[in-house]
This record gives sequence, C-alpha cells and structure tokens, in this order.
Amino acid sequence: MDIFNIICGLVTIISLGVTIYYGRIASILEMQKKKLDWSDVQACANDLGDKIKQDNFIPDLIFTPGLRAASFVSLLETEFNNINIPTFVGLSFWKASTFNSSFVSNYERIETNKWEILIPEAMLRLTDKKILIVDDFAMSGDFILLLKQLLIDKGYKKEYIKTATIAVTKVAKANKKCPDYCWIETNDNSFYFPWGKAR
Repeated sequence: MDIFNIICGLVTIISLGVTIYYGRIASILEMQKKKLDWSDVQACANDLGDKIKQDNFIPDLIFTPGLRAASFVSLLETEFNNINIPTFVGLSFWKASTFNSSFVSNYERIETNKWEILIPEAMLRLTDKKILIVDDFAMSGDFILLLKQLLIDKGYKKEYIKTATIAVTKVAKANKKCPDYCWIETNDNSFYFPWGKAR
C-alpha cells in the first residue's frame, strides 16, 4: 500500500512539473506571437490616413477584397475629413475551402495561389475615379499586383490607383509587390489581427 501511495505521489509531482514546464513554454510562445488589438488598428488607420493625405491622394472610392479588412476600411475612411467615400467589398474565398463561387454573377474573378477574389463589375466601370485598394495583409503581394493590372486594363489611370495594407511581408517587399502604404513589416503570417490570424 505504501509503494502504491509513493508511486501515485511521484506521478502527481511529475505531472505537475510537466504541466508547469509546458505552461511556461506556451507563455513564451504566446508572447512571441504578434497580436494587434483594436487600438493598434486605430493607430494604423491614423498613420496611413496621414501618409495618404500627405500625398494629396483623396480617393473617390475604396475597394477591399473581403469582410476581413472591412472594419479597418471603416476606420481609415474617417481619416479623410469624414467624407463619405463609397466602398466596394469583394468576395474572397480561401481556395482550400469547398465553396463554389460559380453561381455568383456580375463579378470579375482574380485568382492567386491561395485565394479566389470576386471584384464587382460595377466598380470596374468607374474608370475616371481615384481608387484606394485596402487589405489587411499582403503576404505575397500577388493580389495587389493582379488587381492593379485588371483596373488598368479596364481603363483606370495608373496614377489614380493606390494600395494600402496594415501589414506586408518582407518577401512581398523584396519582390516589389508591396502596397503603396503599409504600417508594419513582418517575416510571415505568424500574427493575429483582432478579427483572426493573418493569411
């Protein structure tokens, strides 16, 4: 009976030690993982808004590829002296998902390695307007490049197209696919926005 109690005591002590050890490891990893909270996003909107205005670029319309960045667009729009700027929101689908977008009409399709993005055709006809493309994250920068080219092909003037993201990777920057305006530079997508993991 005493041996059984000793073994149980040892198992308990070892389990407690393992729990504390892995708890500390998890704590360290959590601190290394970058998290942006809403105050960061607001600060980003203020900073990017100032940079865009310093360039004398006041957009006539804003486009964001999906709902992930729509909250940020709302904050950024207020930086333009509370002008109500029409905002178009695309439909974005992670290509690994099972969603079939073929039933959606009146959208132009852009595909990257990981995303399928549907662009409203109504927006593509407003070729005399200044447009600001806003996203939360530019991992490769492919989407930004493809959308800019699509807009130019449709008749937009190159100088009337500006792009902005909260974050951009060093890879996108090195490949000259980064947005005109960005707030932070990161190595990869190992961080979180208030609305979820960067991707």
